[in-house]
Amino acid sequence: MNLKLLFIAVSFALFTLNCSTRNQQKKPTNTTTPAVVETTPTYDNICISDLGLTGYFKGPEYNEEGDIAHQFSNKVAARVGTYLKERYLKKVYLKVDLEGINIITKGLNQVDSVYYAIEMPFKRVAKCEAFTGIEHCGSWNYQPGILLNKRFKELREGLVKNWSVGNSAHQLYKTEEGFQEYWIQFKHKDYQAACVKQ
Repeated sequence: MNLKLLFIAVSFALFTLNCSTRNQQKKPTNTTTPAVVETTPTYDNICISDLGLTGYFKGPEYNEEGDIAHQFSNKVAARVGTYLKERYLKKVYLKVDLEGINIITKGLNQVDSVYYAIEMPFKRVAKCEAFTGIEHCGSWNYQPGILLNKRFKELREGLVKNWSVGNSAHQLYKTEEGFQEYWIQFKHKDYQAACVKQ
């Protein structure tokens, strides 16, 4: 196990000690009548605070919903975007430390299960240095770089047209198994329009 993998594993362990999965079942209050509870499988876990987000997906790479493992990125983006906005409204100004993001994938072979983990630290910043929106654009199946870059360009143009004001920041991440993903953070026009000089 290399040092980077060990560091991430320890970080996840520390962050998840105080976190619980979203789908924990409650014990029935009436002990004389057994409860029948149908639950969908929980393959992922996300923890978030002002320090950042840590999360993982461990389960099928594909199922009837498609590339369910890569859809974990959608959950991360939604959780981070909501959190950044909520904290901004409470005058806690944050941005993602793009250089500090760590992503690990294991088992990307389009067969059986996969492990996808992400550590996304945050930084406290001044009000107009904060970001209140985040998006991603990735390639789960060794997509040629030219196609991924085209999708990334279209995504950025869409953000500028519809949601983003002022500056944005992005970075491309790759894992040893060939997973590639752009993460883009931006100033959401509904929250930070005042930060842009007219």
